[in-house]
Amino acid sequence: MKVFVTEKYMKNALEKITQLQKELENIRREKNISFEGDTNTWHDNFAYENLTRQEKLAEDRLFKAMKDAENFEVCSNIVDGVPDVVGLYCWVRGVQENLETGEETERVFGLAPLGDEDYAKKIFTYNSPAVCSLIGAKVGDERVVKIPVGTFKITILHIEKM
Repeated sequence: MKVFVTEKYMKNALEKITQLQKELENIRREKNISFEGDTNTWHDNFAYENLTRQEKLAEDRLFKAMKDAENFEVCSNIVDGVPDVVGLYCWVRGVQENLETGEETERVFGLAPLGDEDYAKKIFTYNSPAVCSLIGAKVGDERVVKIPVGTFKITILHIEKM
């Protein structure tokens, strides 16, 4: 599954991978030194075993970061024309109805890839539970959104590019 990210987010992810690779190299170097300097005392043996555990944890973090980065797709904020469906870099205006209380509220929020979210400005990542079910919706569509604070029905009133 593709994960849409900004160029900056991708750069940071690749820097993290490089950092994890260096960390793993350092651990392996220290592990080799502790093995070569082993005097068969409990202290030397403990250092080697501890570094072996650290090596395994560092490998796991590195492989996870590399696997995650394989699915990243850099997304620009260029949206041609007026969008007909809810997608990345769109502002969405809609009526939100709380299905438990019946209360209706008009909401405006934006959708962006990872790295461009700004919750103070009501710009959410496209995979946020509050907005992910709206992807692909058109004006007039109704979607049900389930989040920890309740279940809401959102009717799309207007879509425009950011």
